[in-house]
Amino acid sequence: MRRLEIDHLRNLTAVRLQLGPHFNYLVGPNGAGKTSVLEAAYLLTRGRSFRGHAVGPVIGDGQDGLVVRAELDEGRRLGIARPRRGKTVLHIDQQPTRRLSEAAALLPLQLLLPNVSELVFGAPGERRRYLDGGLFHVEPAYLMALKDFNGACRQRNALLKAGGRQGSEQELDVWTEAFCRHAEGVHAFRTSYVDELTPWVGGVLEELELPCELALSYWNGWGDEPLDKLLGDTLAKDVKSGTTNAGPHRADLSLGIAGASARNKLSRGQGKLVATALILAQARLLQVQTQRRSLFLIDELGAEMDSAHLARLVAVLDSATCQVIATSTRQPGEEFEIWASEDNLVLFHVEQGEVRS
Repeated sequence: MRRLEIDHLRNLTAVRLQLGPHFNYLVGPNGAGKTSVLEAAYLLTRGRSFRGHAVGPVIGDGQDGLVVRAELDEGRRLGIARPRRGKTVLHIDQQPTRRLSEAAALLPLQLLLPNVSELVFGAPGERRRYLDGGLFHVEPAYLMALKDFNGACRQRNALLKAGGRQGSEQELDVWTEAFCRHAEGVHAFRTSYVDELTPWVGGVLEELELPCELALSYWNGWGDEPLDKLLGDTLAKDVKSGTTNAGPHRADLSLGIAGASARNKLSRGQGKLVATALILAQARLLQVQTQRRSLFLIDELGAEMDSAHLARLVAVLDSATCQVIATSTRQPGEEFEIWASEDNLVLFHVEQGEVRS
């Protein structure tokens, strides 16, 4: 991202940022608007905030809507307008589009928020989103495979809720077959991706000098039994609950250390570093497979992290792999000497919704 323009997003009224290609460091007190800059970049490709789905809190007080625009490499342009009332309007190269996936494909984002440790300690949905986000950028066919599966899952669940209504049994058989077929496709993509990702995670953990060997394995959401047989055996349970209780939508990325679950072995601080390593590894794999750098959005860089760990993290954020926009309440210290000496560190000061370089 070369340039970011933000109008009426929270307390950011008219912000214009000329970004450096490597490390962009936003410093300022709490509540100044630093995180809102990250929020604006995220909004461009996701159509929503990472703070929640509601539109109202994102739009500045007293404003009818917000606008965010960005210029990317090779002159590509993204823009999004979110009115307080009405539909969101997305533009790519000044042409309207309804497909957020097109914008997301232009700008791979990696998000490192203070709660990043939820990737380790949180619910399986966190880890499924992590896998799906990585696959989206390296496997063009995966998005359609996932959409097909989700569609079959919705149809099957609707029929389960019908609870034996006349004619629904035959339809249920049709959609159960489709569900199983698309489930196998999603499973194949995810299993292959985890196999490819594993050595990259190990490499990043070594660079961060984390004293643990992390084992990654993918649980498909139904076990070793054929899925169609399992769904037949558990049909009564599914009808009673009105939902399909087995399949890729119940899958998980298992993280193990010394034969036990990582969530039971790691401290919160260690979990944060492991989660960070997972995301860094994903960006490196993406760069190798597609020759595209990720944009890292990092909020409260270095919080709850000692100087040695921060220095290692900054070193791992290689300019060949990523561009960074990071926030902090502290001025960059000696951990950033390499970036600063090579003119790869651009410093921005944020105060009361204004950003200056």
